[in-house]
Amino acid sequence: MAVVRPEMASFHTPRALVLAAVFFSGFAAAGLLVLKPLLVGALIDDYHYTAALAGFVAGIEMAGIGISSLLFATMGAAWNRRLVMVIGASLGILGSIAPVVSDAYVPLLLSRLMAGMGCGLISAVVLSVIGTDRNPDRTFSWYYLIAFGGSALLVPVGVWAISRFLVAGGYILLAVLLVFVFLAANIFPSVARNEPKGRIYTTHSAIRTMPALWSLGLSLFYWIGFGGVWAFIERLGIRANLSHAAIGSVLSLGPLASIAGAISASILHTRLGRIPILLACIALVMISVVMLGWVSSRSSFVVAVLAISYVWPLFLAYLGGTMAAIDPTGRVVAMSVASQTLGMAIGPAAAGVAAGYFGYVGIAAMALICCTMALVCLGMLVWSRR
Repeated sequence: MAVVRPEMASFHTPRALVLAAVFFSGFAAAGLLVLKPLLVGALIDDYHYTAALAGFVAGIEMAGIGISSLLFATMGAAWNRRLVMVIGASLGILGSIAPVVSDAYVPLLLSRLMAGMGCGLISAVVLSVIGTDRNPDRTFSWYYLIAFGGSALLVPVGVWAISRFLVAGGYILLAVLLVFVFLAANIFPSVARNEPKGRIYTTHSAIRTMPALWSLGLSLFYWIGFGGVWAFIERLGIRANLSHAAIGSVLSLGPLASIAGAISASILHTRLGRIPILLACIALVMISVVMLGWVSSRSSFVVAVLAISYVWPLFLAYLGGTMAAIDPTGRVVAMSVASQTLGMAIGPAAAGVAAGYFGYVGIAAMALICCTMALVCLGMLVWSRR
């Protein structure tokens, strides 16, 4: 049975306007991830949490994203996308305001779980819409280009808000971003339907199980390692004898490197294939982790952060394109939000525990192990597709 890949825009809405709404909503939901290193450091400095406790806060946010996005992926065709966006924004705002009211640990955990679930719903809708576009690889690259461009502006604003209002300032900033998602929600197509100019792909509607599982495993292990390192990147900078201001400056430059990565994905498209790019991304992350964990100098920290930031959109764009090729209806792409956020939930929690036992070098060792497992999954993905 042939599957019709629906167009992104609804019948009455220009595609460019839908793209703008999709890109902004994805950026607003990703603000939780962009400000995560700053918030983890603030929880340690202002609330005097241990590295493990701060890691669990960072992890439970991502667990919430994974839970809600998996729910959307399994029932995506039955949901009204606009309603999902409104629900997601509401949960994200409530979960960001609650920590301002109380700094008790358990209420903070529960509120960040709620915020994560809201952002997960938004992200799942955004990626599923992009996954059904006529050219998902290039649309993904443009999405990450704009998202990271916005992040370059968001980081200095986050640094100012946290320095001025402590932890509460960071969470209020996230809430303000999500308020605008309400305005964008009505522009989204309400359902995934076939449009008059939709393109027909001779692909079976059933998901190819093994390639899908290996691609999700690749995503999971990559983001466990990446999530552990990224959550504590601010602490790793202090370990490399950088001041808070210097770390903030480096993190502000990171999104610019991410923009370069997104532009590279748009220019390269699929000329070199997807698998070689994914392999290069994992290898570059492993080199960067070694620089953070064992070299630990100011210059190595700067190079490693910029390298990781450059790789981030490349990996996301080509993994998204790979998953869209496995399932053109966008279900596997939506599930990738769950695998990514589950990895980002496990990563900070595991990294916090590793840091407690082995110091911050333990975080780097854990990330290397996870990257190795990601390479195994990539190899099995190639084998299963053949």
